[in-house]
Amino acid sequence: MKVQEIREKFSSYFQNKGHEKVPSSPLVPINDDTLLFANAGMNQFKDFFTGKAKSSYQRAVTIQKVVRAGGKHNDLENVGMTARHHTFFEMLGNFSFGDYFKEEAIEMAWDFLTKELGISEDRLYVTVHLSDDEAFKIWEDKIGIPKEKIFRKGDKDNFWEMGDVGPCGPCSEIFYDHGESYATPNFKPNKNQDLLDDELRYVEIWNLVFMQYEKDGKGGQVSLPNPSIDTGMGLERVAAVLQGKYWNYDTDAFTPIIREIEKETGKSYDDSKFQTPMRVVADHIRSCTMLITDGVIPSNEGRGYVLRRIIRRAIRHLKELDAPEGTFSKLSVVVLNELGEEYPQNKANQSLAEKFLSLEEKKFLETLDMGLKFLEESLKSNVKDNIFNGKAAFKLYDTYGFPLDLTQLILSEKNILVDDQGFDEAMMERKEDSRKSWKGSLNLDDRVFHQSKEKSGETIFVGYESLTTESTLKDIINIDEQTFGLTFDKTPFYAEGGGQAGDQGVIKFNGKSYHIFDTQKPVDGLFVHFVNSKEGLEVEKVVKLEVDQKQRNQTARNHSATHLLQSALIKVLGDHVKQSGSMVNSDRLRFDFTHMQALSIKEIEQVENLVNIEIQKANDVIASQTTMDQAMKKGALALFGEKYGDNVRVLEMGDFSTELCGGTHVKNTGEIGLFSIISESSLSSGVRRIEATTSDNAIKRYRERSNILKTLELLTSSGQNSIATKIESLHEEIKRNQKEITLLKNELTSKDSQDLFSNPEKLNDKVSYKYANVQDGSDLRKLSDLFMDKYPTGVVLLTMEKGDKVAVLLRSGKKSGIPCNEILKETLPILGGRGGGRPDMAQGSGDTGDLGKFLEKTKELLNKHL
Repeated sequence: MKVQEIREKFSSYFQNKGHEKVPSSPLVPINDDTLLFANAGMNQFKDFFTGKAKSSYQRAVTIQKVVRAGGKHNDLENVGMTARHHTFFEMLGNFSFGDYFKEEAIEMAWDFLTKELGISEDRLYVTVHLSDDEAFKIWEDKIGIPKEKIFRKGDKDNFWEMGDVGPCGPCSEIFYDHGESYATPNFKPNKNQDLLDDELRYVEIWNLVFMQYEKDGKGGQVSLPNPSIDTGMGLERVAAVLQGKYWNYDTDAFTPIIREIEKETGKSYDDSKFQTPMRVVADHIRSCTMLITDGVIPSNEGRGYVLRRIIRRAIRHLKELDAPEGTFSKLSVVVLNELGEEYPQNKANQSLAEKFLSLEEKKFLETLDMGLKFLEESLKSNVKDNIFNGKAAFKLYDTYGFPLDLTQLILSEKNILVDDQGFDEAMMERKEDSRKSWKGSLNLDDRVFHQSKEKSGETIFVGYESLTTESTLKDIINIDEQTFGLTFDKTPFYAEGGGQAGDQGVIKFNGKSYHIFDTQKPVDGLFVHFVNSKEGLEVEKVVKLEVDQKQRNQTARNHSATHLLQSALIKVLGDHVKQSGSMVNSDRLRFDFTHMQALSIKEIEQVENLVNIEIQKANDVIASQTTMDQAMKKGALALFGEKYGDNVRVLEMGDFSTELCGGTHVKNTGEIGLFSIISESSLSSGVRRIEATTSDNAIKRYRERSNILKTLELLTSSGQNSIATKIESLHEEIKRNQKEITLLKNELTSKDSQDLFSNPEKLNDKVSYKYANVQDGSDLRKLSDLFMDKYPTGVVLLTMEKGDKVAVLLRSGKKSGIPCNEILKETLPILGGRGGGRPDMAQGSGDTGDLGKFLEKTKELLNKHL
């Protein structure tokens, strides 16, 4: 039975049992900061289990995308080495939210496996939690499983939890017996292990979790209001059972990818020495493709770093297979051909996966050979007691892009361990060196804001409808001696979020005005208004709040233009364009997006023109509240990584732009007036940035540029149509003149050097030495070249004074053995300076005060090294 048929059978079976088919949630968890990636089918239903949210259905069935490559559930290290560990897999699940419980869940699972899929009962075994007598009796009495095939296990095996916080409960697992031929050699059950602990022979295929509790993150747990069911069955594992395979990689979930790898490399999967690398690549291309098409961008932190680690592990294995460059990105097409039917949103982003994987592969291959060479060299001096130096491992990471686990993998093949602690220490040193202060102004423990919210309640936002309102002051939070945070029961002030800056404005109370210079939402639901004075303000008094209308309107124009900009970029560049960040205030907008190279002048013009055409159309901007599913059906663009609830706000601008957005916007695109791109630049690998402005600011920009053009026309005595040619001509003339000046300077320097370097002092029979203090503006390197041409085995010390500062260059023959860099390192502190360089040439600078002492010490060290 093929994997697609298994998906269809599973969905149909539970839909016929009254379950709602719910699409898979993205791999980037929604509304859950506790998870790196979606690691189970129940993630999207977490609030239903805890009672925080109520579902419109009591039963659900899903086929969930899952990645386990970081955090508590992490299978990365085992991939390719075992038959059934994967970074990406599909989880078939059925769920009950306070509806059915243990008995019906067990009955349906057994019925589906034995009747729908036709798996022999003789091959199936089950486990229950050691305290769960109820589940044991259901299996024995209702299902008819012999009690010798039911095993009781402790928390480690049969108590499921998502993490340190969240729903949890005892579980019952169903195991499949692959047969005696796969048994672990010499395995024997005893008091510490039972039959099912032979993990080579017996494989868990379905886990039935009885959700009864919720962990509080402090080591405790509370009972859930409505006991629920969460089940998970690995599609790849059950496919192996139904297709008569032991290794999941031998099922049709992987074979199309492996066939393509064989085709690209000319190697055979049947050759045992190629099986592990092919399995690793086949697994990793699935997770990489699905992560990128769900919006994770390769980077050096967070989810992006985990993705980059997986990509680089795969590329290293492809190199072992002698795969041609570009192979990894080609494999993503095969992945989406297989998975696209079940996950159409991922299929729609196929071009994004191809482009990013191609870019990442090219970048890593550029440094991979150098890194491997460095590693081989490092093994000679950085291994002690079979442990590789952690700092050397960090250099591989920092300089050559080798993730730690890749270094560990390569060295494990040589039976060498890595000093993880040393690596971590080097990483911390680097973080300290490069640490920058947080861009926000709040250095306060956010507990004060949580306390304020508990005391005052959530803030009601009325800023979509009005810019002024009367409101009750609920709390005054002391930030520092001159800054105070105010909370109100309701507010028209937009708090910074979604890339849009917080509103500014005034509070009016008892004849006084207080300037609000920023509005933030440090904890969800609490709007904090920042002021520099609280004198005269009283909690529980009614005040008048007024948003700065001019600033809000200009911000709204820039924000709406950002939506038009994204749609224009997609139309001009392709559907791989995805928003990866933005900033909108009253002055300008900044938009970060996925794209692999700089935009051409023509592309920038096309984008700018498209946005201005939509502005001129003067389409009404329609804001509506709807469900996430309905928004997606409308084709609404969502920001990757953004957290959206079940109900979302959709902004539509004609048929040109439809996006999810909670920000403030114009009522009609015509209000934007004019759109002007200021700059386009690189933000990071594969991410570009556009800065632009609108309305009055755009007009002001064009006016300023027009004035500059008029000035240049006057200076060059040319008109608008000929000024570019004129400036280009002048530029070429300047370049020719500069070249002539350089040649003349070199001639003069050469002539001066004949006098400058005449009659050098002899340090010994072979080494000539010359010290010279040259004129300000001289080229020290050029002068040293001239000296070395004349005295190849000599030493020259040059100084050049400018005010109370002095530049220094020390140079020697390459075979002289004189370490110029070490000598200057010791002598420059005499001048209060520092420098560096190579053994044959070093430079530095300092103060002129002790120049005589410096010269004396330098010469002393030169003689010492002869």
